[in-house]
Amino acid sequence: MNVLFSVTTAIVFSLSVNFFGQAAPTQNTPQIAIIIDDIGYRKSDFSVLDLPGQFTFAIVPYAPYTKEIATLAHESQREVMAHLPMEALTNNNLLGKGALRVSMNEEQTRQQVRNALTDIPYVSGINNHMGSHFTTQPKHLGWLMDELAQKDLFFLDSKTTPDSMAEQVALQHGVPTGHRHVFLDNQLDEVYLNKQFNQLIKIAERYNHAIAIAHPHPQSIAFLQNKIAQLQSMGINLVPVSDLLPEMTRIAQEKQLKYGGGHQQLLGSAEYASDD
Repeated sequence: MNVLFSVTTAIVFSLSVNFFGQAAPTQNTPQIAIIIDDIGYRKSDFSVLDLPGQFTFAIVPYAPYTKEIATLAHESQREVMAHLPMEALTNNNLLGKGALRVSMNEEQTRQQVRNALTDIPYVSGINNHMGSHFTTQPKHLGWLMDELAQKDLFFLDSKTTPDSMAEQVALQHGVPTGHRHVFLDNQLDEVYLNKQFNQLIKIAERYNHAIAIAHPHPQSIAFLQNKIAQLQSMGINLVPVSDLLPEMTRIAQEKQLKYGGGHQQLLGSAEYASDD
């Protein structure tokens, strides 16, 4: 699909101002965002609030601790996202309540999005939970992105499939967008966690930004507690994911105009094993 952007210059994000009206960073300090997914199911998920710094918390709708953790995260000045379940190619029994499915019509899809966003307070944007099938469907994605555009929310593609069209459709609807570069904890052993963390740092140092997704596993929380202290000494800033989206959106727009809709590229080495 080849899309011409007649509204490219009118979209509200640029290098100088982001969609929250804040000045975007001008320094060359590498920046990373780390999103903690799947929050809200377990009482132990409150441990994410003990992590120091600007982690971004992606909270599932309708879970037992959804509203309480979202409120506490907001009060601690951390960014809250909705971790919205979307249909996958397999294991859809794990989706949970409120999932977007390709069998839904337009009104059902839009209402499901509105309901989920109402359930999670202080949401700035969303990313997909699972979604390896839904994120390949441009028509259904269009309904989703239109709802986000109306609410001035962003979309972060978890990239659970290399065939995702989510960023492409987000651009068509003027929705700030980006994608994750690294899954930190598809495996929970120390060797793997270190390998993925080092990959995140390499991407950030090369491209000046990188996004990772982790989960509220005790092993992951303990690992990040130890690692975050190293970032400052490495000259890398941990920032909310929304801080990175003006630049990532600009890059995605340039690629769209240059290569058209068929171009899919992920910085660094991508892993898709975690349909999450």
